[in-house]
Amino acid sequence: MRSLMWSALVVSGLFAACTHAPAKDEPAEPSADMGTAAEQKPSDGQALLVQANPQPQDPIRIESGRVEGNTLVLNVSHGGGCAEHTYALAWDGTFQANAASETVANLVVVHNANGDRCKAIMFAEPRFDLRALSQAFAAKSGKRAGSVELVVQGLASPVRYTF
Repeated sequence: MRSLMWSALVVSGLFAACTHAPAKDEPAEPSADMGTAAEQKPSDGQALLVQANPQPQDPIRIESGRVEGNTLVLNVSHGGGCAEHTYALAWDGTFQANAASETVANLVVVHNANGDRCKAIMFAEPRFDLRALSQAFAAKSGKRAGSVELVVQGLASPVRYTF
């Protein structure tokens, strides 16, 4: 599998960057652990954090989101480039109902830039395990199957999680 490599140039305070795929004889960088800004390995992702009143930490832009099985996959961007960034998905543990009486879970992406003050535009695809939501839904409703609208703070529209 080919991975993208970053190169950049800073000229008069302006930042320009481009990506290129490594040549066949060029070694690819190893993948980092789940939750970093490096290429993500397919898996169930990080566990959902259940905490009262979850709040965002460092700035992040959520470009898009989708559900793959029991995994929420987000495409995010943020400034950085000088330190490892980590991501977590937090939920207050409650369900609400929207205007159409559908079950809703409000989620917050917690981005930790680890003090990175660099200005490169970084892209990542963190993955989060949603099974805690389906288990909580089953405990509350007595149903093992259902769906929940995931309202992720910063994401333009909700994503449906069906289990």
